[in-house]
Amino acid sequence: MRMHRSIVGAAVAVLIVGACQGASSPAASPSSSAAASASAGGSPAGSAGTAVLRVARLADAYNFFHPVEFQTGNQFQWYNCIFDTLVKVQDDSKTLTDDLAKTWDVSPDASVYTFHLASGVKWQDGQPFTADDLIYTATWGAQNYDAYKGFLPVWNQLKGAAGVLHTSKPLPGLKKIDDSTVEMTLEAPNSLFLVQLTDAANVIVPQHLLKDVTAANVEKVDFTLGKPGATIGTGPYKLTAFTPDQSLELTANPDYFKGAPKIPKIIFKIFADPSLAVAQLESGDLDLAFRVPPSEFDRLSALPNLNVLSAANPGIVRIVFRTEEAPWSDKRVRQAFYYAINRQGIVDQYYKGRAKVLINPPGFKEYDDLNKYAFNVDKAKQLLSDAGYSGQTFKLMYDQTFPDAAQVMPLIQADLQNAGIKVELVPLDTATYGKNYGSRQGWDGFIAVGGSEALTPNKSEQYFPKDGKHESGYTNPRIYELWAAARSTPDAAKQDESYHELAKILNEDVPQVNLYSPNLVMVSTKRLDGGFKVHLNERETFMNVETWTLQ
Repeated sequence: MRMHRSIVGAAVAVLIVGACQGASSPAASPSSSAAASASAGGSPAGSAGTAVLRVARLADAYNFFHPVEFQTGNQFQWYNCIFDTLVKVQDDSKTLTDDLAKTWDVSPDASVYTFHLASGVKWQDGQPFTADDLIYTATWGAQNYDAYKGFLPVWNQLKGAAGVLHTSKPLPGLKKIDDSTVEMTLEAPNSLFLVQLTDAANVIVPQHLLKDVTAANVEKVDFTLGKPGATIGTGPYKLTAFTPDQSLELTANPDYFKGAPKIPKIIFKIFADPSLAVAQLESGDLDLAFRVPPSEFDRLSALPNLNVLSAANPGIVRIVFRTEEAPWSDKRVRQAFYYAINRQGIVDQYYKGRAKVLINPPGFKEYDDLNKYAFNVDKAKQLLSDAGYSGQTFKLMYDQTFPDAAQVMPLIQADLQNAGIKVELVPLDTATYGKNYGSRQGWDGFIAVGGSEALTPNKSEQYFPKDGKHESGYTNPRIYELWAAARSTPDAAKQDESYHELAKILNEDVPQVNLYSPNLVMVSTKRLDGGFKVHLNERETFMNVETWTLQ
């Protein structure tokens, strides 16, 4: 899967406002500017100074718009422009604010949630939005829950969801009170349910267009494929053009129920080569970029027309194993990877200290009784010997568009081979990476980048599907019990008891080697203003895009 803290190590952002006065901005060469434009869809689509916001998020993208195919942070940003969820979060990624639900009520035990829907909401084709659309979205999600290819929605948490899977039965946990009120009853109490609802897997989709769509054909309908006029939501921007793997054009929705957006047009550019995006930031052909290579921080900070933000990363860089296949099924072999890779060396030398070494998913505290897996080649070799490892090749798949992949992957390979692990690097384009991930073919492990797990330990559960057919394939009944126990109580001390035991299990069993979290570098033109703020979880930044202005 494409990736993906109570806030642990919450980001303290450092805003660099341009260097010395009078400095001039270095211009990209004509050839590099032209190449960058071509790579991102051909048309420059507005020059600096016009009311067109040009955006890039330098990570993998996936060319689908139905939440059943939601797998990437790029899609998260697109969906937040086109669709709405019941609730959203502010820039701290935890304070709730209204969206399609104007207000809500929660029972004392956090098992019943009643949503009072906003009035005057229309789909972008002019049809009214009602409680029936919410009922449809949640019911279809529960009936087809195992069809979701990436990030999972919350609808399976509703009472009776297991009983409607692969059926057309109504979902018992849903009750329509009237056209603007819906009551949801959960199978088990969940104090985190509202925050979970903000994820883009839970966008509300139109019943009148999708009522006949099935799990078998959902990938083929125009709505999913990004066809202007067919891919519609209730959100602030309409999809008006889409060229897969190149660009996405959005036009302001004048009838948006929160008010017409202030920026008339947004163009998302998709770059196979991050250096081309950097060139466009320099030339003024790109206004906003997320996940810029950290190596560009110092240089871009010197440009007077740009704001450059460096912030702690809620996501990760990790190796995910196929734990169902020998010899990677032996946890001693997986532990050896931790000892073999000089994670601190990579952080110090390549990232210049702008990254955090990990020993677990980053939402968990680093409890004193956890193994820190300090770099130790001899220990790695001993574990491999004890496990009977006999030199099998480890095929390590990664998306070659991931930031810093070309520089960092050979370092990881060299460290592992120095410990005696034979490693074959498998760099792939985004589409092939996604296909091979889903088919579980052509890899023994893959590099996962991104996500938002540092926001809370609960975020990590989605990377351990119970079916054992996705991600690492690792399943352990106790980890699901512990996540459920933590959700069931608002008591922080009791939550921590569950998370502590869970952290020890994951730290010992190592279904993933969590390498490090590199600081994120985001760059924006100084012309971008209004309500614009980069969220702690940067992929959520477009949740209030209708308030932004562009001078």
